[in-house]
Amino acid sequence: MKLLIGIPTMDFVHVEFMKCLCALIQRLRDEKVNFDLDINSGTLVYLARERIAHRAINEEYTHVLWLDSDMVFQPSLLDDLMFSGKGFVTGIYHARRKGYASCIFKSIEINHIERFETYPAETFEIAGCGFGCVLVETEILKSVCLNKGTCFTPLKHLGEDIAFCQRAQELGYKLYCEPSVVCGHIGHITIYPEDHELWKTTISNISEV
Repeated sequence: MKLLIGIPTMDFVHVEFMKCLCALIQRLRDEKVNFDLDINSGTLVYLARERIAHRAINEEYTHVLWLDSDMVFQPSLLDDLMFSGKGFVTGIYHARRKGYASCIFKSIEINHIERFETYPAETFEIAGCGFGCVLVETEILKSVCLNKGTCFTPLKHLGEDIAFCQRAQELGYKLYCEPSVVCGHIGHITIYPEDHELWKTTISNISEV
């Protein structure tokens, strides 16, 4: 394996993300995994993803581990995703905004996206996902880029991550989710004095990932 950890970001990364990334890097070093890190910044996330994808192709990495800079995860993340044996596999995580819906999709239509509300116990096939935590073989990236002219350019009705999923499926690739990999998505909330009682209730239910 020759791994590229690809992290697209606009400018800053979260402290909790960096703690998780450092722990992951230490584990990869302990396991003597051949890897490099590409924290690629820019205003347009899809262009950062495109640059990472082309680096992986041109420098002959075998896999790209995509991580968003607002995710938290376990140091065993790579091992757990690799265990699935799939060329494209994501972990489970939910949106960080109110509603907190799953970022793992059952079906993707022009006017409707159906999300998973519950998850199978074993690795399962999906229609698409966000790219907050995805392991993908570089051969899939290469095939999409060559056959579609782009990996991550958004479509009219789809963001860059789901657009990639659609392109890959059109070429016959299957996408999977490994439910043993559960990631946290870092969000922000604003507290006003009148929210004090609600805040106390909320904080009591928060558990660290």
